[in-house]
Amino acid sequence: MKISKKEDFSLIFMSILAKEYSDKYIPLSYVAERANFSVLFLKHIASALLKKGLVESKEGIGGGYRLSRKPKSISISEILEAITSNRISVPCEKSSCHVKKKECACHSLWDNLSSKMSSYLKAISLAEFVNQ
Repeated sequence: MKISKKEDFSLIFMSILAKEYSDKYIPLSYVAERANFSVLFLKHIASALLKKGLVESKEGIGGGYRLSRKPKSISISEILEAITSNRISVPCEKSSCHVKKKECACHSLWDNLSSKMSSYLKAISLAEFVNQ
């Protein structure tokens, strides 16, 4: 499993919003400066998170982004799924795999790993992630 730059940055973006959690909006420029990210790249991440309802936005003076819910009610899985639809892919799911499912000794291993990772990411809240 490889975590993309976009997935990694989305977790960092959300962790900054969680640390600053209040009714105030945080400008992307502030997040970009703190995390040393490009504002343009952050806009793409924020847009995806906004579409999934994980953040709220406000334009103009005093605008920016904030979490739509308390950090303890947002899972790491939700954040990653907002960025990529197929969060955990295993080799057996790829069309390039030509081994018959019943003959593949690895299928059960990858399937169990995928299930455990999915459960693990659903169980960790943004609040827990920030306080590690």
